[in-house]
Amino acid sequence: MARIQPEESCPCGSGESFGACHGIRLRRAPAEPTTRISLHVIPEPDPGSRSVFVNTGPTSVIFSGTGSEALDCGACGAPLVVGLPRQSIARIVLKCNMCGAFNDT
Repeated sequence: MARIQPEESCPCGSGESFGACHGIRLRRAPAEPTTRISLHVIPEPDPGSRSVFVNTGPTSVIFSGTGSEALDCGACGAPLVVGLPRQSIARIVLKCNMCGAFNDT
């Protein structure tokens, strides 16, 4: 897929340049969460018994959205879910790639 340059017309049809229209929204940093929830640390689940998610990238965040809640690792406090309500992340286990703890949602 070709990258849209800031001076090109925005594909939304606004008539503005991409940089002045949707490009600005892409550069905005997500808002800092206002509610932080520490998750409960559990022993490593038996293989095949629970869905376990882990981010293998450079940050600890596994899921992100635009809301105001953050679910943090119960062992080290690293953010695992940012911007999604706790109700939307249920019955799964999040493995913190910072400390290796398994967190129950």
